[in-house]
Amino acid sequence: MFKVKSDFMGNFKVGDNINYNLKILSLLYDFQSNSTEGKKVLLNKPIIIIIASICEVILYDLHIRITCHTIEGVRNITQSIINIIRSKKIDEFNKYIACAKKHDFFDANDSQLYEDLDTLRKLRNRIHIQNLKNHFEPDEEKTFTYAHKIMAEKTLEKVLKQMLAKYSRAQGLTGYVNNFELPWQEHFSNRY
Repeated sequence: MFKVKSDFMGNFKVGDNINYNLKILSLLYDFQSNSTEGKKVLLNKPIIIIIASICEVILYDLHIRITCHTIEGVRNITQSIINIIRSKKIDEFNKYIACAKKHDFFDANDSQLYEDLDTLRKLRNRIHIQNLKNHFEPDEEKTFTYAHKIMAEKTLEKVLKQMLAKYSRAQGLTGYVNNFELPWQEHFSNRY
């Protein structure tokens, strides 16, 4: 387990809800670590879906800050980009990802982070058991794999750490949301 400061959150209730979902994840990870191999795989789906949902709400919160925090603004985003984003309606995970990629909000040296976010979006949409869009394997056990779980962890960790590094709010506007405690071993302790 490790913590990431929540100083970039604009909507404090959203931050509280992220922490609520991280507590659910912590229980799922505890249960998974104490389960048999056959039962461990069953928890990958809810874990991945919750991680993807947290990634989505972080992008949502950033867009709300850009569009609604007109006096405060958002550091490290130019006014021209802010104006572009304010002129559009962005309200879906795929649009948040496309906007983040277009303006490279996460300073990704390549598009892998954005591709991983899009993979998470598709995995999150697999909450619908019927899989109408034929994303991934038809068999959910082959879709919600350990590899996808690790990719989800790494993606959320990168997003949180980049948000903290680039988009933290000014002193006096932070401290209202508890820090985010992630229930896995840190993947990028020295990198971010």
